[in-house]
Amino acid sequence: MIWKRLAEKQKEIIERGFSSGNALICGDRTGIIFENYEGTKSADPGDPVSADTVFHLYSMTKVFTVVSVMQLWEKGLIDIDDLLEKYIPAFSDVTVWENGAARPAKVKITIRMLLSMTSGLSYFLEDPSGLAGKLAEKWRNGLKNGKTLGTRGFAEAVAGVPLSFEPGTKYLYGLSHDVLGAVIETVSGKTLNRYFEEHIIRPLGMKDTCFYQNVPDEVRPRLASNTAFVDGKYVDIDFPPRPVPIPVFEGTDDPKVFSGGSGLVGTARDYGSFLSEMLDPKKGILRPETIAEMIKPQLGPEQRACYNDPKGDPSISGPEHTFALGVRIQDRPAKQGSVGEWGWSGALGTWFFVSPADGIWFVYMHQHSPAMHDAFIAGLRDVFYDILRSGR
Repeated sequence: MIWKRLAEKQKEIIERGFSSGNALICGDRTGIIFENYEGTKSADPGDPVSADTVFHLYSMTKVFTVVSVMQLWEKGLIDIDDLLEKYIPAFSDVTVWENGAARPAKVKITIRMLLSMTSGLSYFLEDPSGLAGKLAEKWRNGLKNGKTLGTRGFAEAVAGVPLSFEPGTKYLYGLSHDVLGAVIETVSGKTLNRYFEEHIIRPLGMKDTCFYQNVPDEVRPRLASNTAFVDGKYVDIDFPPRPVPIPVFEGTDDPKVFSGGSGLVGTARDYGSFLSEMLDPKKGILRPETIAEMIKPQLGPEQRACYNDPKGDPSISGPEHTFALGVRIQDRPAKQGSVGEWGWSGALGTWFFVSPADGIWFVYMHQHSPAMHDAFIAGLRDVFYDILRSGR
């Protein structure tokens, strides 16, 4: 079978030390056309990856958050050009860190800026003001005393940390979608986990998808471990911090903060069901014209230069891609891929795309630190398109 060439690439990823095991599913408008599982979901050689293996999705959660915002937009409950402060007043007086000090922002953050990652919110990988660290310390101390922040409380706390730049001027990967999770809670009147369950997960029959805090006890044995390749063998290691997987928030595992940027777990099959709906809407999750709005390029020249910076996220496929509303979008012809292909990735090696022009979707999952997207995604994608162009 010609699609088996993809299985060989999956095995190669394992052999090269990039993951102990992985899942790959491709589908078109008729359903799944290729599905394969290789290797193990932990360092245990007797622990195979299978169709019911549950992976931490990390930033592939962001696409659910975007879809949720667009659902509310369809219903007239939110305008994506609204000011963020309309929903979370704590953002009415944000500051920008500049020349070693915080100054008042000259521009207000909008919902569109959050969706397009141009808000100025970062992941606090640098903390020049020290306020992100203070936020985290207060959060940790509160948790020791049984005090949770909640999704909205976390967003309000983040509003007190200076932005990395004037809103709307650059692109920067960060906490924008976590803040959007709080906006969804405010507008819908539901917690983010409940909103996702009622408006995406249950309608699509995604039986193994939920926030990491809500994984049923009987499902936990099916969770893939995080692995690393050390001295020629795979070993199990800790997962990144929760609920937000960045160092400053180590020790803040808050049961009530549902991260719109990184909180979901699920199977490859479940995510395939979601992508199938995004390719060929049948169940009313979003209207086709809304999906078209979601994948429109959003970045101007200066913002795009930030996005295409090779020092940035290596899961980005190249300068033919830019950023839309929460997803990358190919807007220029290239050696591989089709104009209009869109998708995203996750911190430990999950990755997907949807190609409307080719009528196909593709989802890959593994759990490994570092994710190593730059080492294997191009090869997988090239083989996929070679098969597609040769008539499958």
